[in-house]
Amino acid sequence: MKQQEYEQQNNWQLKLAVIIIIFSIYIYLYLSNSLEITLAKSWVFGLIVGFILQRSRICFTAALRDPFLFGLTKLSRALILSTIIVSIGFAYIQYQQQLNGLPVQGKFVPLGWHIPIGAFVFGLGAAVSGGCASGTLTRLGEGYKLQWVVIVGFIAGSVHGSYDASFWYQLIRSQKTTHLPQLVGWGNALVLQIIFLLFLYLLSYWWEKHKF
Repeated sequence: MKQQEYEQQNNWQLKLAVIIIIFSIYIYLYLSNSLEITLAKSWVFGLIVGFILQRSRICFTAALRDPFLFGLTKLSRALILSTIIVSIGFAYIQYQQQLNGLPVQGKFVPLGWHIPIGAFVFGLGAAVSGGCASGTLTRLGEGYKLQWVVIVGFIAGSVHGSYDASFWYQLIRSQKTTHLPQLVGWGNALVLQIIFLLFLYLLSYWWEKHKF
């Protein structure tokens, strides 16, 4: 009986997947023909990113939470490795921009009291809700009821944040912005960052072995 119910559930999911794929193709054709091709590309990009997030189970909150609650560091190590790859890519892009006399692209925020306060508030909300923005959207699509409540708070907080963001930026604008390549050079900055991230990777691996 359970086997039959399982097969019926799989058939229902397969039919739903076919409907979603057809609907997604229709949306792409509509956007590319009626509106802008950029919107169509954004639609495809969003679908790909969403699929990767759902299948990989990547959640930035879990990557920082699981080592302390469960002693698991698989997501933490994946996040560290991705940060190493991104660091190399961004360092190359920014270095080429500087060589060509272009302004270095990136959002550089001054170090100060606002970072630990913001991190605490974000971490508290993420721990209570069970995930960060990507994790919330993924679980929302999977049918978790809690995330319907979380997404309402997420939208309300985003609207309020956009309303008074200028006030908070005014408080930190006078502080000095620190860019590591400007202090020690591009090569040294990249090497130092990779060494630090590798240290965190080994530490997280040891932590999981120590916990279990």
